[in-house]
Amino acid sequence: MSTLALELLEQAKAELLRSNADRRHPFRFFWLATHGEYPELRTVVQRQFRPDWSLTVFTDTRTPKVAQIREDARVSVLFYHPRKKLQVRWRAQAELIEAGHDRYEHWRQQVVQSPSITDYQTELPPGSPLPVEGLRYGEDLHFVALQIRAVEVDVLQLSREQHRRVRFLRTATDWSGGEVVP
Repeated sequence: MSTLALELLEQAKAELLRSNADRRHPFRFFWLATHGEYPELRTVVQRQFRPDWSLTVFTDTRTPKVAQIREDARVSVLFYHPRKKLQVRWRAQAELIEAGHDRYEHWRQQVVQSPSITDYQTELPPGSPLPVEGLRYGEDLHFVALQIRAVEVDVLQLSREQHRRVRFLRTATDWSGGEVVP
């Protein structure tokens, strides 16, 4: 494995870690794709990236992505940093962190203590037609956390001189991979 390949992978990891503290970091918002009747793509908010190449997302339990992940836990993730011209793609496995899971209460408390709690309390599910009388909220909390764990990481650094790209696959104990054609 070349030093260049490891440097690019570490640069991507450093940017993802930086996005934990910087709410304006471009990697804070990313695109998540699931399998539905068609491939389904949406922008989501990254709540925490961990050095093991996993991250957490919050969502309403009634969204189509939750049902799609129950059916097929394989997802794709795309981050892009426009200033640094850095693209990071994952093939990943998603896990629903629901009531009864050891980490659920930790994440639920974050939501309950924040202004975003109403995002998970609408009477109608996300994507429903908006009633004439407008959006209404109830007491029920329709919250679930998603843990997304990369199984493949593809990093592309765009450059006027020469693009650089690396791809790594998760093994039982580490990552294997290296440079690929951009």
